[in-house]
Amino acid sequence: MTNPPVDLVWTDEQGLYLTEHDDTVWALAAHSVHRGKSGWSGTDEWHLHRAYADPANVGWTAGTIPLDHGRWLTHPGRRNLARAKQIAAWIIANPDTADRMMHHEIVQAAGEEA
Repeated sequence: MTNPPVDLVWTDEQGLYLTEHDDTVWALAAHSVHRGKSGWSGTDEWHLHRAYADPANVGWTAGTIPLDHGRWLTHPGRRNLARAKQIAAWIIANPDTADRMMHHEIVQAAGEEA
C-alpha cells in the first residue's frame, strides 16, 4: 500500500522547479546525463533531485542550489514536464518505497494512483 501522489506547488528558480514536502526540498531539473560507454545524452531529460544544504550529500550544483545525484523521470522537453511532475508527486509521497523500485514500477504506480 502506497500513499497517493501529493499535491505540490512548484516554483521556478534558477532553472529548476522546486517544491517542499515533509521538510525536504525537491527539485525537478532538465539536464543531460552520462551514459557510461555511450557518452553523454544528447538532450536534457527530466530528473528529480533532493536539494541539500549539507555539502557532503551533493552530487552537483545547479546555480547556487546543491542537489543529490537524482533519479531519471522522463524524456526531455516541456511537453513532458506535466508527466515529470506526476511521477515526482508519487515519488515524493513515497520516497522510501520509490528507493526500492525500478523506474518502470514507479511509472506504473504513479500512473495508477494519479
